[in-house]
Amino acid sequence: VGAGAEWDWLVNGLVDARARAGESDATRLAPEPDRIGRSAPDLEATVVAGAEAWRGPLAVAGRIRACGAAGEGGRPAHLHVDELYAEYALAPERFLYAGRRNVVYGRSLGVNPLDVFLDPADVDRSKNTARRRSEIEGQDVLGFEFLPGDRLTLGGYRTVDGHGLLAGALTLPEWQSDLTVLLFEEERPGAGLSFSRTLGEAVLVYADAAVRRGRDRPVIRADRRPGAVPGTFLAVDGEGDRSRLFPQSSVGMGYALPSGAGFNLEYYFDANGYTSGEWREIIDLVAENGALREEGRSGGLPLGNLLRLGARLDRFTLRRHYAFLRAQHPGLLDGALAVEATAFHNLADHGGALGLRVEHEYGPKLLLGIQGRYLYGKGMDEFALRTVKLSGSVYATVHF
Repeated sequence: VGAGAEWDWLVNGLVDARARAGESDATRLAPEPDRIGRSAPDLEATVVAGAEAWRGPLAVAGRIRACGAAGEGGRPAHLHVDELYAEYALAPERFLYAGRRNVVYGRSLGVNPLDVFLDPADVDRSKNTARRRSEIEGQDVLGFEFLPGDRLTLGGYRTVDGHGLLAGALTLPEWQSDLTVLLFEEERPGAGLSFSRTLGEAVLVYADAAVRRGRDRPVIRADRRPGAVPGTFLAVDGEGDRSRLFPQSSVGMGYALPSGAGFNLEYYFDANGYTSGEWREIIDLVAENGALREEGRSGGLPLGNLLRLGARLDRFTLRRHYAFLRAQHPGLLDGALAVEATAFHNLADHGGALGLRVEHEYGPKLLLGIQGRYLYGKGMDEFALRTVKLSGSVYATVHF
């Protein structure tokens, strides 16, 4: 922390270096993984720098992130401005802000339905919880915050591309509860609700839900028109569902032990995802193109169909029903070792993803870690169709 003649300021950041590796396997959707690029080992470096400064009613804050990777498939260095905004206090309970901000609502850990302006596929899940959601470019906004009382907070913003959000957060100390209501406007406008309640000293129950108009997931149909080539398909965006409402929700419970260990169990539902019938259409297409490819029919077209279909299915979640489990301890071995294990399980076909992270702190500045992810499933299960079954990284992070 520093102090000038008129400004007070704070600077912090980190330098992170990690080696990533992943093994690409042939799947029914990608029988030739070399055609889509193997996930070769690479080295990645990230530098994050943040600063805050304030003088009287004016505060400014920002965070920049520079990252790049070397190795086969390495990404060129790039500079991201995650946040950069100014805030002005009109009064102790009224604030205006403008610039790029990263605003988060909701408590869910698996998938957060209240991250209404974020694609879950953009989240780097190899990072720990503290960094995973913050190291994402925010939105350019003009917003306000108003605290009419000790219990109620009102806020909202408008983005430069015309998206808008209004939020009201209510604290109910007599019930040990919090309630947040959102209204948002974008390509798929809607409303959201977040609720949490503490039961005793160890249990937290919570729920996040949003309902949105329209569907952004294309419906995949086999092309059965006269003269259509076998194995080709149509991707019908929205299937005429732009006026319908599609709910998305996550209901969870957290339990904390006196030792510091914690457990979370969540159920996640997304009506925007594929139904069982729609998924059957997809796997029938995969099977049809696989059979055509093995027979050598239509030249390279069946493989091309599979690659195009894979591009359509390149999302974090595809179907409707999931369970998420997290077990973690933040301070084993005299507080220096943090361990986290997660499971994200598809309740429709019983495939999923397992994650493990172990981090060790060496003093207040240096952290060494290792993390891995394993996708499980059989045949045409959703996660069995993903090419990189096993991936992981080792990393060192220096804070300043």
